[in-house]
Amino acid sequence: MLRKAGFVALGATLIIISLPRSWALYPLGLFLFIGLVLWISEFRHNMDLLKENILFFLPPVIYFLVHVVSLATRSGPLNLLEDRLMFLLVPIFGLPLFMRLTHNERLVLIKVFITGILLVALILLIRIVIYVNRLVPDDMSFAEYSLLHKYWYFSAHISVFENPTYLSMKIIWVLLLVLILNKQLRIKSLYLILISVFSSVFLFLLSSRAGIAFWIITLIYTVFWMYRRKIIRTAGVALIVPSILIITFLGVMNNPRISVSLNDLFIKLQSGQTDLKNLDQRTREWYNAVQIIREYPLTGAGLSRIKEVTYEGYLRNGFTEEAKYNYNAHNQYLEAQMTFGIAGTIALLWMLLTPLLFARVSYFPLLSKSLFLLMSFFLMFESMFNRQWGIMFFLLFMFIVATPMERSQHD
Repeated sequence: MLRKAGFVALGATLIIISLPRSWALYPLGLFLFIGLVLWISEFRHNMDLLKENILFFLPPVIYFLVHVVSLATRSGPLNLLEDRLMFLLVPIFGLPLFMRLTHNERLVLIKVFITGILLVALILLIRIVIYVNRLVPDDMSFAEYSLLHKYWYFSAHISVFENPTYLSMKIIWVLLLVLILNKQLRIKSLYLILISVFSSVFLFLLSSRAGIAFWIITLIYTVFWMYRRKIIRTAGVALIVPSILIITFLGVMNNPRISVSLNDLFIKLQSGQTDLKNLDQRTREWYNAVQIIREYPLTGAGLSRIKEVTYEGYLRNGFTEEAKYNYNAHNQYLEAQMTFGIAGTIALLWMLLTPLLFARVSYFPLLSKSLFLLMSFFLMFESMFNRQWGIMFFLLFMFIVATPMERSQHD
């Protein structure tokens, strides 16, 4: 009974994971509480499971302990650990439930997640259409106003529930799930095409450059994979790959947010500005992070001081806008090194590599590898593990798709 309740709570978490931020925390909290009850009622059995799978469940806990040690040695306030508690709670309290999920139950959870993300995308589209329709003056039609003010349909204007880059990562994960598991999920060809097209269009509306770049890589890799499997011929590759690039070019050029940023970049380069650290917001943030790493190469600036040190670095470099909002590094690798030093980087890489290292014995080997690639790529452009929503996504899917099968099943 408890296991079924935990399964339902996990499904509820996944279906609303991209709705307003606090919503998913309630079913996740219930899921973890049920896991705690199972620990109390079946302690010996769960301890045996933990011992048998310690190398799989340990990396997130180690990464959390790095945070604890940083605070303990730098006398920081404990509330800085609040957002990072998931690194400890999800693997430990979730273990009794994650290890008991059957293959079919994992497929159901994946279906639930896909459904939730597609529904959120549809809700966001309907919301922005209704919102823009209210702005249309009497002397203009809806279509005319939309073409004149198309910026309303892009980036943060449309993604009001969470950061557009975070949502774009989940959209791409949906694409990977349906492409890899379409037979196991029993998705008909027509639905597969509709989901792929809808997800791709919505991805361009989100205007995440990282998301679009990974989308291109995914599609081109899929084309060559189909070519190697002799599903398509050389002529098909010659037709599809240029089509992907042309569609991308047209989509980017008609995207106000991306086209403006690219035009600014080209103008700077044409004017002879070769100061790479000052090309845009990201390069300024990364440059500042590298300077902090040079100043604190071994142990980092510490979790309790990193915001202060980052702010001072922005001011010292003359990055006034970044200092005003005190942006983080927008790169998890730099973030780990500048905050925790070498120990933080090692712990982060170990945790990231876990789905890849256990892919061969997992329930979904190809998905485990895909999760590793997806997260490794997006963490270059976002400090996703500084927020609960990035942590939640990675840990839940690591334990859903990459959990080692029992030895009897694997054999």
